[in-house]
Amino acid sequence: MRTRLKRQFLIAFLFLVSGCISSMDAHPPSNEIIITTGEEFLIKKGQKARMRGTGLELEIINFYNQPCPPGVKCVWSGVGIEFEYRHKGQIKRGINLAEAFGYRTLIIKSDYESYAVLMIKQDRG
Repeated sequence: MRTRLKRQFLIAFLFLVSGCISSMDAHPPSNEIIITTGEEFLIKKGQKARMRGTGLELEIINFYNQPCPPGVKCVWSGVGIEFEYRHKGQIKRGINLAEAFGYRTLIIKSDYESYAVLMIKQDRG
């Protein structure tokens, strides 16, 4: 009788644990969002976006919003987003880095201070 109760308890415990593990994937941490190719998404500084089924991760490291003053020639506009991409143990990082690991990031909208609306598409060439 005790062995049967132990077995039932173990089965119930394993069922609960497996449910928790699968629900963790369905509900990522609040600083992480799950995205899909070709879908617009809003992301904030320090937040991570993980692309479903690809292993690609994106994070906004910093925003730059110091535009070039009128009437002055600047080398760089002074407005940009510093991205970090991670894929299969590799990291690429850069300001306005639009292409990484075979994907292209489009900046749809941003205030260049707190958020950006992005879309990632697979680069076809």
